[in-house]
Amino acid sequence: MSLKKVSRISCEQVYNIWKTEPELLQLFDLRSKSEFDSGHIPGASHIEVQSLRDQLMHLDQKLAVLITHDSAEEDIIKTCEKFNNYALMSHCHRWLELDHPLSGDGIKRTFERFDDLFKKGEKHKMNSDIIFHQLFESESSTYTYIIADKKTKEAAIIDPVIETVDRDVKLIEELGLKLIYALDTHIHADHITGAGELRKKLGIKTAVSAEAEVPCVDIGLEDGQELLLGDKTIKVIATPGHTNTCVTYAFEGMIFTGDALLIRGCGRTDFQQGSSEKLYHSVHEKLFKLPDETLIYPGHDYRGHTSSTIGTEKKFNARLSEKISLPEFKKIMSELKLANPKKIHEAVPANLACGKPQDARTLRPQVVDGTPEITVEDLFSHMNDVKNKKLKLIDVRRPEEYNGELGHVDGAELITLGPDLTSYLEKGDRSEEIVFICRSGGRSGTATVESQNLGYKFTINMAGGMIRWNEKKQPVVRN
Repeated sequence: MSLKKVSRISCEQVYNIWKTEPELLQLFDLRSKSEFDSGHIPGASHIEVQSLRDQLMHLDQKLAVLITHDSAEEDIIKTCEKFNNYALMSHCHRWLELDHPLSGDGIKRTFERFDDLFKKGEKHKMNSDIIFHQLFESESSTYTYIIADKKTKEAAIIDPVIETVDRDVKLIEELGLKLIYALDTHIHADHITGAGELRKKLGIKTAVSAEAEVPCVDIGLEDGQELLLGDKTIKVIATPGHTNTCVTYAFEGMIFTGDALLIRGCGRTDFQQGSSEKLYHSVHEKLFKLPDETLIYPGHDYRGHTSSTIGTEKKFNARLSEKISLPEFKKIMSELKLANPKKIHEAVPANLACGKPQDARTLRPQVVDGTPEITVEDLFSHMNDVKNKKLKLIDVRRPEEYNGELGHVDGAELITLGPDLTSYLEKGDRSEEIVFICRSGGRSGTATVESQNLGYKFTINMAGGMIRWNEKKQPVVRN
């Protein structure tokens, strides 16, 4: 096959598509693994020539851009002779010559350009040629940000929350903005993202770290990625540690850090592949290398702060200041002993589905006279879910009944129907799956109705109560 007939795409063309519509491309780097690790285009995958055919067969509508040395092109073309969904990137060395971003070890070179980026950003902010809004969702204390190029009105939203999508859409319409991206800083455990709902309403692109492996997301992001917004650029900095999917977005002198760096604190590191060591390096070796005047906008705040600066956090951050060593930080994080976020079982699966709430119920109750009910047999078959805390049991009888003749179900918590139960429900997680238990099913039915009136979605009455439980000779506990 003549090399002249092969489809080619210039480095400049790849860069322009990579910044504006990266979901249209699949970048395959066929150089050696050591060359790939030393520096590659963010979002590119390293593959061997022998696996190229299989990759091309499963590309759907994407164009494969092949990155290789000139000397290896002939073998690659022979391998791909039956395919027409690929193009060779011409003059690959131009990516470096044009100083485009790199991932791998090459990210260090990318960071050398940040001084100019952030000085430029301060000038833009002073000239008011960007639009910026900070919004708040009170239940999870989440900040959502809208950023835009004032000239073109192209906008992005960072960390939208599903409950406040209508508010955000209204503001976007009032400002006359054209929303292009919904960007999440990580896979959240405390709220459900509004990204999928915004895509459904406005036809936008969603983006999150490629590490999350979310199949429904439009753009999987990697360290050094860039997204064009008007004539301005959002730059992606991978900052893992709170979770393995955390990224920070840099835009015009501001960084949006999610939970990686909070004001005078940071996100926890004890779940979702979190790592205290990775978080320390993300902050100290990346974020703290930015100019001191860089503005920090976090994903949450619980004490009324709205923003900070790199210089201020380097001095005063209680966990991550420059004075704190890695061993000290690891000790601090290991001693936090925090309870899991209330919505973790609901939020994480939903966010791995682009914000589509999942039906995470363990039990499938029947509705009797408007009240969801299960049988004794149903509950007994799910006692492992009680042990694993996927399912909560609340016994609403009086204390003397709880340990009386009928005993109680192992794992059931005593919260007596009345003021005690009402107080508990008013403070509780509305997405929690709860089975209420009493002597015969009457009081637990009342508790189920009360919980539903307070907004609980997955509360259930155990029909027949402890009388039926004992009749079926199920095990009981008496303390």
